[in-house]
Amino acid sequence: MIRIMMFAASLLTVAITEGIAIQAKAPATAKPGIASGKALFVTQCGGCHLDRGFGTRVLSRRVPEGQAMLEAREDLNAMYVTTVVRHGIGSMPQFRKAELSDADLNAIATYLEKSK
Repeated sequence: MIRIMMFAASLLTVAITEGIAIQAKAPATAKPGIASGKALFVTQCGGCHLDRGFGTRVLSRRVPEGQAMLEAREDLNAMYVTTVVRHGIGSMPQFRKAELSDADLNAIATYLEKSK
């Protein structure tokens, strides 16, 4: 319960400070899934996986230098992201469809694959 409340609070902060700006900055030529994937990544994953988030700090000890920030990764593919989110890995818990829909997860996974 505490995890959910902390996550909700950080999502609200990120959504207020960055969510609106992300939508406004999306180029007109961007594929629709990419823009929504970035916004979803910030709101759904950003609490842990943006700069200084718990997930980023943990990954900084486990992956090569410069690869802890998921948006900077060059080795991610959508299938891997989807699998990790649905099943969990290491410190990352699994997220069920009730917590993150397949459509939202696919948009996030596609964004991370394309954000190289």
